Amino acid sequence: MKRHFLIFATILFLMPLFCQEETEQTHYTADFVMQFEPGIYINTESVLVSAPSPIVYPISVGFIWPDSTVLSVQPTISFFMMQHLYYDDRALPAEIENRTTTTLSFLLNIPAVYSIFLEKSRFQITAGLGIFMRFGIRSPGVKDSDSGWSGSAGEDVSLINDYFWKKPRWLYLTAGGSWLYDLTPQLRAGPVINISIPVGGLIVDKDAQGMLISLGIKICR
Repeated sequence: MKRHFLIFATILFLMPLFCQEETEQTHYTADFVMQFEPGIYINTESVLVSAPSPIVYPISVGFIWPDSTVLSVQPTISFFMMQHLYYDDRALPAEIENRTTTTLSFLLNIPAVYSIFLEKSRFQITAGLGIFMRFGIRSPGVKDSDSGWSGSAGEDVSLINDYFWKKPRWLYLTAGGSWLYDLTPQLRAGPVINISIPVGGLIVDKDAQGMLISLGIKICR
């Protein structure tokens, strides 16, 4: 399943090459998008065992196509890192001194965009589906033979990755908004807010573990 997601993400981000060929006939163009949006990763479990809801720092890149129409699509991929431990059959955010894995986190977001064009700015509303791809690797300083909830840290690493992938906890619903000011004819920037709701987690676990709420800056070029 992980391999299929990676292949899909690669194809999606090669789309601008095909869009460029199409623009010669339709005059549609794609804008490069970059976002830096610190956010909070919601942890619904007890902080006596795991960490309080951690602050994460996603960096997102993607494109919006077409860039001059009311309706468009804006695939982006966000990356950040955090730490996890395994407890009571769940992968939970961890303080650095209690971590088992360093988790490489990629959120592939595929929203539709509705744009409201103003004289020197534009307001954009987004909504779509997200695929949260998480890969836990044993943290530096942690040995496979160290103690873990399952018996050893090495086994906990495997269980953490199973938790991320064996059930649809990777499925998210995303929504957001941004206000972009025209700095130059080719450059726009402004605030952006995004909410990523763990639809799969709500179905499987009946809670919002892993929900992301972020606020930052968006740049289009």
